[in-house]
Amino acid sequence: MIKPSRKPYGYRDLLVYKKAEHLQLSCAKLTHQFPKTKTLIALADQMDRSARSTKQNIVEGWKRNSTKEYYDFLGFSIGANTELEEDCNDICKGMYPELMGVKGVMGERGVKGLQEMGGKGERGEMGKTWKIEDIETLKFYPMDLSLSPAVQLKLQCKELNFLFDRLQKSLLVKMESEQTLSVGDKFRLHEQQARKEQDAEEVILVQYGLKRLEDGRVVKNE
Repeated sequence: MIKPSRKPYGYRDLLVYKKAEHLQLSCAKLTHQFPKTKTLIALADQMDRSARSTKQNIVEGWKRNSTKEYYDFLGFSIGANTELEEDCNDICKGMYPELMGVKGVMGERGVKGLQEMGGKGERGEMGKTWKIEDIETLKFYPMDLSLSPAVQLKLQCKELNFLFDRLQKSLLVKMESEQTLSVGDKFRLHEQQARKEQDAEEVILVQYGLKRLEDGRVVKNE
């Protein structure tokens, strides 16, 4: 089904686009600090391409004629953004030793490093590396600006993936109303709705001190 006429530049009003634009700027600022070695020049180029693709596919999807095409191009954005996030993870884990002492990448004295998780440890310094499970506990909103630039960029990627997920879910609902969903997409939408209902039920059970047994019965959680 053809999408109704929309503002040619309406994508600029989308939060996901604004965040993607900020991501691209943050990525360029970070990669500009990389030492000019063969490996890091290639890494910087790939990261910049991923950040650009994340934003540009939002634009291209908006310009397409159908909701399905828009949905698919958001998927391309998600792929590029996830690739950038994985590169950030590698940097934070110390897979590129040449970056460990670079202030504009790994931060400086007084910037939070991996040893300050949960209020424990000491202030991070240049050269500190992270465990991914520690990074994943950090909140992307509000952004902690005392974190090192590489970690901040990783969290921007994480926030974007969250926004992309919400936008794609809304488009699935729209396509269902338009009756343009494939069988596979219908199944995924129903799965998402079922998980949402299950999560809501779990919250209620916990609030009232209850639990559901394997046979379906609800009893007090003692």
